[in-house]
Amino acid sequence: MKKVIYLLVAISLFCGLPGCSNNDDQSVVKSKPYSSDEAISKGDVVFLNEVYNFEKFDAFITNLGNKKADSIRITGYTDEGDPIYKDLQFDGNEISFTYDNSNDKFGGSNKGIRTDTCSKVSSEETEPGEIEYTVSGCTKNDPEISYFLLRMKKE
Repeated sequence: MKKVIYLLVAISLFCGLPGCSNNDDQSVVKSKPYSSDEAISKGDVVFLNEVYNFEKFDAFITNLGNKKADSIRITGYTDEGDPIYKDLQFDGNEISFTYDNSNDKFGGSNKGIRTDTCSKVSSEETEPGEIEYTVSGCTKNDPEISYFLLRMKKE
């Protein structure tokens, strides 16, 4: 009888753990961390001191304008080298945005995976010679607030 009780308690604890997660969307799976070299070779748009695979980001922007479905992953790294993933999936109508900083060892209590549905990607010159890209018009935010995607030197 004790074995049955222990088994039931173990099953209850195991099944209850996902409810303690910090994620906004439980259906989103945490990405395993990988290096910047691997991210570049996988085709991620990577921003470190410079932006790698920017042509993929540029093509994504073109596809947004043409209402053509597309998706990209933008990967940035913290000072300690932990990856932060930003996935954008465009279905021809709206952008599904996923922000994953769950691998950030120093992310504090605000780390996890968050999702939102957004309407546009914008660029703005933030400092002389630098352009910052953001995604905005999101449903879970004030319409005036945008999510940072990447910053690069103006060409």
